Amino acid sequence: MTPKFERTIFIAAWLAALAFALTGNATAQTFSGKTIIEIINYPAGGPTDIEGRIVAKHLPDHLPGHPGVIVKNMGGAAGLIGANALGEAAPNAETFGFFTMETATQILGNPAIHTPLTDFVLVAGVESPLVAYMRRDTPPGVNVPADLMKTKDFKALTLNAQNSNTLNLTLALDLLGVSYVPVPAYVGLKEVETAILQNTGQMANTSLSGWIGSAEPALGKLVIPVWQLTARGANGGYPRSANLPNLQTFEEFYASVKGKPPSADDIRYRALRTMIDPQLAMFRMALLPPKTPASTVAMRKAFQEMWADRAFLADYARVMKTEPVLISGAEGQILLAEIGAVPKPIKDFLVDYSTRMTSK
Repeated sequence: MTPKFERTIFIAAWLAALAFALTGNATAQTFSGKTIIEIINYPAGGPTDIEGRIVAKHLPDHLPGHPGVIVKNMGGAAGLIGANALGEAAPNAETFGFFTMETATQILGNPAIHTPLTDFVLVAGVESPLVAYMRRDTPPGVNVPADLMKTKDFKALTLNAQNSNTLNLTLALDLLGVSYVPVPAYVGLKEVETAILQNTGQMANTSLSGWIGSAEPALGKLVIPVWQLTARGANGGYPRSANLPNLQTFEEFYASVKGKPPSADDIRYRALRTMIDPQLAMFRMALLPPKTPASTVAMRKAFQEMWADRAFLADYARVMKTEPVLISGAEGQILLAEIGAVPKPIKDFLVDYSTRMTSK
């Protein structure tokens, strides 16, 4: 067992003990004889679904009454279909969402949003970097990441134009000054992987679990990881993820090909980081419907206990090939607040940027 794995168990156990001390009434609720619905806001087979099903398998062991958990995939509209359904669910903790955090949709004020993200009750989050990858046979050939700079007019495959998955990749490519064709047209990342496999497009990005648990095994040596986008560190920098120690960060890649780091004054870089920092800190989220009473938030305690469960951690590591980093509900609620405090110039830029992309 790695030192980090042991630290994960220790910290999670400490959080669980703290939660028990602070929320003694959480155990008052029992789920005996009930079935919990877990809404996953992306299609079956994708990285969100894979992680969500591991949660569904182990969560009953940590809820009073040991209820059953049924997974309900509600993909589409960049995760909004599932989010809207959760927003309309009864606030009794018998329905929860396991979602990919989507910041761009919230920042851009998509009119299809029925419930703002900040209205949900956050149960827990899972930190994750993003991995950008590319087909090695993209002309004239991508044998090392820096060869990206030699390519021209390749297709970058992503979800819709108002989705963070799209904007974090296209903004990065624009900062690098690469000539490419954006194709923001896919429902889920499993469909993107299939299109990359078929050479419909040449570049894409995905979460850490999506890369290690899905894209890398499916695509193998056909693709090469180019960079990782990581969460902001305690000192304000962007260190490499401990799960990807040998893959350079976007900032490192940029400095290696441009001779200097990206400018903090560049509106594109500011927009990229304003949008993506909260998401990377809490890429997967477990959420309860708005106005769920405090007495029903036994779910927070259950997630904290689950992260101290060696069987869960071993199962997660076996499937995802990574060690999950838990963000507590209290920490995560603060991160959600950042989304509602985006400066107007950044918001206006992103609205214009996404609009121009769809008009090309």
